[in-house]
Amino acid sequence: MVQAIDRLRLIHSERQKTVCILCNIPLDIPVDGLVTWRQLIGDNRLAQALETCEEKGWNALPFAASELTRLFPALWETRKAAEHWTAKNPPEANRNIIRVWGVLNAYRAPRQTRWSKALVRHGAEAHVALAKVLGVPTEDIRIR
Repeated sequence: MVQAIDRLRLIHSERQKTVCILCNIPLDIPVDGLVTWRQLIGDNRLAQALETCEEKGWNALPFAASELTRLFPALWETRKAAEHWTAKNPPEANRNIIRVWGVLNAYRAPRQTRWSKALVRHGAEAHVALAKVLGVPTEDIRIR
């Protein structure tokens, strides 16, 4: 395995390369990060929610627990379940699925007391996209 990784020419390359070693055998190479299998593959509910957004023509995915429960009842049956999921899987801009689909924004809708995160598709206007998904007028959405 070490020889195969050496053949990737990681040191003198013009572009940065990422190597994922999927085994439990210790190798004599420096490791930048160690994650569990569950952390690596993640929970597929985010992918399913984004798929639903595609089907419905939405350009935003709000991460507020109440909105996840309202918009995706099959994925998050209760508000508490959505809260636990977002605590275990915080939306981070460096996750591949998020980086490819859109940009994280902080928003606040009229009925919310705290700021929440939302994923807004690249190129979409955040106010308009969130207003459509949440069913409120565009001017009522505050973006930070």
